[in-house]
Amino acid sequence: MKLGRRSTCSFLLLLLSVALGLLYFHNWNTQYQELPLLWSPLLSEPKYPNLTPEPRYAHIPFRLKEQVVGLLAQNNCSCVASKGKGFGFSLPFQRQVHAFNFTSAFGPEELLAATIARDQEYQAFQARVQSPADQILIAPANCPLQYPLQGVVVQPLKTILVPGLSLQASEQEVYQVNLSASLGTWDVAGEVEGVALRGEGQPELTLSSPELDRLNRQLQLVTYSSQSYELDTADTAKYNISALVTIATKTFLRYDRLRKLIASIRRFYPTITVIIADDSEQPEPVNGPHIEHYLMPFGKVSN
Repeated sequence: MKLGRRSTCSFLLLLLSVALGLLYFHNWNTQYQELPLLWSPLLSEPKYPNLTPEPRYAHIPFRLKEQVVGLLAQNNCSCVASKGKGFGFSLPFQRQVHAFNFTSAFGPEELLAATIARDQEYQAFQARVQSPADQILIAPANCPLQYPLQGVVVQPLKTILVPGLSLQASEQEVYQVNLSASLGTWDVAGEVEGVALRGEGQPELTLSSPELDRLNRQLQLVTYSSQSYELDTADTAKYNISALVTIATKTFLRYDRLRKLIASIRRFYPTITVIIADDSEQPEPVNGPHIEHYLMPFGKVSN
């Protein structure tokens, strides 16, 4: 008789444990798998970046690259509170996610004053931690490529649109821009018809087109993706303009200064063409790749 009671009690305890386990897993799955967590990306309504072109390029269509645009949308996130479902209660040992709306603790006037005060505090914080080097500075198209010099920030392992890229060049058969990076990769958020792309998703990207407007519209869609999870790390991007620019210089005797100038040019533009106009009485040879040395008449011609 005692053995029967023990067996019955053991069976009831086992049954109760199974019931509590099923209740816990059902409630956990309902609350945490079907509902968004407190801090989660906006997957249902992603905020795509502004891809609206400049008015002069509005007539140029492009085909959206959903995969790249999806990476841009992942830069946005939102605080979402989980609403109760299931049995309406949770177990003491169950993990909880809570969000509190503190705006309800203020009156309308107090809320406005608190919002203004918080904004002023944030502006003061930005003034303390930021420097002039953090501001976006765009180099004008004098070289003839326009590009950002500083201030472009991308979070680790995230993707951004590169601002300020533009090409202003004289009429040519084919316009080409080469981009290279050391810590990230290049891609495009959309493909413009008539623009050839080579190296998408790679550290080096080449864009070329016989139409300058189409190439500039494509440059507005260039993206950069960080591939290094290191904070406060700067990547120096290189823009190859050697095929679009020629450097011309005049020299008279001072060949040591001329060679220093050529060495400085080669440091940043190793393949750019350098034209030298030399009117020295006893010219010295100036040799090297991509150098054109022209000898000019010496002395002043008098009538």
